[in-house]
Amino acid sequence: MKKGMSIKTKTAITTIFFMGILTAAIAGISYKLYYDSVMKSYITYADTVLDYSYSATLGYSFGDMIADRDMPADYEVMRSELNRIKDSSDIEYLYAIYFEDVNDIHSLHYAINAKTQEELSSGKPLSEIYSYMGKPCEDSAFAEDTLKTLQNAVLSKKRDSGTLDGYSDKYGHMLNGYHVIFDSDDNAVGLICVEIDINTINVGLRRYINMVILTASVLTAAIVMLYLFNTRRYLIRPIVSIAEHSDAFVKKMQSNSDPEELVYEDVSIRTGGELRLLADNVKSLADGVASYMTNLKNVTAERERIGTELDLATKIQASMLPNIFPPFPERTEFDIYATMTPAKEVGGDFYDFFLIDSDHLGLVMADVSGKGIPAALFMMASKILFKNYAMTGSSPSKVLEQTNAQICRNNELEMFVTVWFGVLEISTGRMTAANAGHEYPIIKKANGDFELYKDKHGFVVGGMDGMRYKDYELTLEKGDVLFLYTDGVAEATNAANELFGTDRLLAVLNNSSTSDPKTLLENVKSAVDEFVGEAEQFDDLTMLGITMR
Repeated sequence: MKKGMSIKTKTAITTIFFMGILTAAIAGISYKLYYDSVMKSYITYADTVLDYSYSATLGYSFGDMIADRDMPADYEVMRSELNRIKDSSDIEYLYAIYFEDVNDIHSLHYAINAKTQEELSSGKPLSEIYSYMGKPCEDSAFAEDTLKTLQNAVLSKKRDSGTLDGYSDKYGHMLNGYHVIFDSDDNAVGLICVEIDINTINVGLRRYINMVILTASVLTAAIVMLYLFNTRRYLIRPIVSIAEHSDAFVKKMQSNSDPEELVYEDVSIRTGGELRLLADNVKSLADGVASYMTNLKNVTAERERIGTELDLATKIQASMLPNIFPPFPERTEFDIYATMTPAKEVGGDFYDFFLIDSDHLGLVMADVSGKGIPAALFMMASKILFKNYAMTGSSPSKVLEQTNAQICRNNELEMFVTVWFGVLEISTGRMTAANAGHEYPIIKKANGDFELYKDKHGFVVGGMDGMRYKDYELTLEKGDVLFLYTDGVAEATNAANELFGTDRLLAVLNNSSTSDPKTLLENVKSAVDEFVGEAEQFDDLTMLGITMR
């Protein structure tokens, strides 16, 4: 008589079969949901970047430029704004195109394109990097369906943004967002487009499907082994008992019970051996978890207290520095902007600017010795002293002397601060300044380059009582720029232990095509970040720029 398959074997085969079906169903449904969800987020992001880019072109009459095939002076200014948008967005391409003959889909030409700072730093000539008005688009740049969609958008004067995705051998899977550009006569003359690389969707999907299949295979093997090698009396019932007690323990944890209430009840197991050992180990583990949770509660409370205090200290320090720009909207004689990026939660650098009276502007750039909370406290005290003495109308050297005397009276920690302090007579542009061991200021005359102004340094403030300081004068005329900074800029260090240095700083400033202080500071910060890379920031990064208008 032929012996049939045992129940264990049938159970194993049935389990494998249904787990396979379940795995396929889960993978199929998850594939669709995952793809739709990711694509929706990509489309939303593309629309956001596209709307922002389109809005940026409106102020330059870009439609008239395309209609006239013209590149006026505002053309490159507009490109710089598009460059900043692309630099701050996670997109592959940002460009504008037009049909030389809207009835011919193959007559597509570039109107402009945007590049990131990284792309512009490749060393290639701009003529190879940028696409200018009138440059024909590559034959393989767009699929036929894409060209027809873009043509229909222009012909129909489509007002809202549109998106489409496609595949090409050259670029792979890309999501293209487009918006029709109109001239001043409301004629549709071109399109501004953004492209996002969506090849990662397929990579993520394949990784997800592989994970589902692997997880299902492991789970199936575990279930089969459970039915093949254990019996209900000697295995299932004890394991269920252990599971119930463990589940009760876990539910106590999930209900946010106090650690003191996490008590694991011992499991009564009649059989000895491995199951008894398992029960004992589970109890030991549960007891260990309860003890760990008690310790974790205490440690977490302490960390939260410290974190709260540090966060409060950061906010207090930030509120001490001028942080509303423009700070004097009614004053058109100058533009001013400043930033401070601490190396830790709080820093020792500080800047300040304030009107002493209607015709005199005080400027302070300072760097306290040390880091962290002690430096931050010393910084706030020093800032208050500087401003209080400056508001009396004393000369910069006198203000430094008075502050130095006050700090030296009670300076048990022997901390000090380097300071550059200047007073600008707004009506004449005459600047009276004094330097207490701080970095050289950098000045750019209206028709010249940024250069170090090597003023005479006095001793640091707080280092020795009775110090004397000397004033010097310089004149800032219309278009001149003054740039102040702390040593955290020049001494920023990359992974190879190289310093950023004043030469790189001057190069970045001179390569900037604007005298706007906010843009200058942003350019320097970007250059420092790119130079430092993944290396840790060791010092505070503080800068101030002022441009005479």
